[in-house]
Amino acid sequence: MVPDSHALNEIAMGDMRLLSGATTNRVHIDMSTVSPLVIKQLERAYLTKQASFLHAPVLGSVPQAAEGSLLIFIGGDRSVTSRYEPIFHALGRRIWYLEEITKASHLKLIYNLFIASMITALSEGLVLGQKTGVPSSTILEVLKESALGAPMYQTKGEAIQKRNFTPRFMVAHMLKDLNLIYDAAQSAGVPVSVVSTIRDLFVAANPRGLQKEDYSAVVKVLEEAAQIEVKD
Repeated sequence: MVPDSHALNEIAMGDMRLLSGATTNRVHIDMSTVSPLVIKQLERAYLTKQASFLHAPVLGSVPQAAEGSLLIFIGGDRSVTSRYEPIFHALGRRIWYLEEITKASHLKLIYNLFIASMITALSEGLVLGQKTGVPSSTILEVLKESALGAPMYQTKGEAIQKRNFTPRFMVAHMLKDLNLIYDAAQSAGVPVSVVSTIRDLFVAANPRGLQKEDYSAVVKVLEEAAQIEVKD
């Protein structure tokens, strides 16, 4: 797993030159969230060496990786992926196989769109509640008891209350993924007005020095505009 498409290209074709050393039946398994276009290019490049390239992005963070409970989306030749199932099962509790390699890339981007939308809605709700006198603890309690309840709302909501923005997934990485989502949607001819609005919010986090904080720190942009801070 590497941070972005540039890092993946550097590993495959830059200083590490995995591609130049690839031989028949060798396999490069990438588990990053990167551009579907780059993934397709690398798949073709490895095929010219009679080697294989698999893309297996994941849903989950540090705790899930440590306990082997990631959700894994594997794209590529099924006959190749089956040889490496022990690796995937060591890391994940559920695995989805997709024959077309870029489908795995797009599936991961779709889920990161959900994540970005959820943290934005949660942040706006908590800031609005704080400004209007509705306790953040009440908002989170009602969420938990409702059909809207999601573990992410609880963990990130409580972290915001405690002002704990230790990164599990950085603001900079979420912005990178929002750009990937936007580009993928543009290529597919799909309008994504929500993505554009959320991306603007994460762009605004940059000059505030929030890039290396957890992505939930985007709430600080809204707090600054509202001139209030979410508290327990």
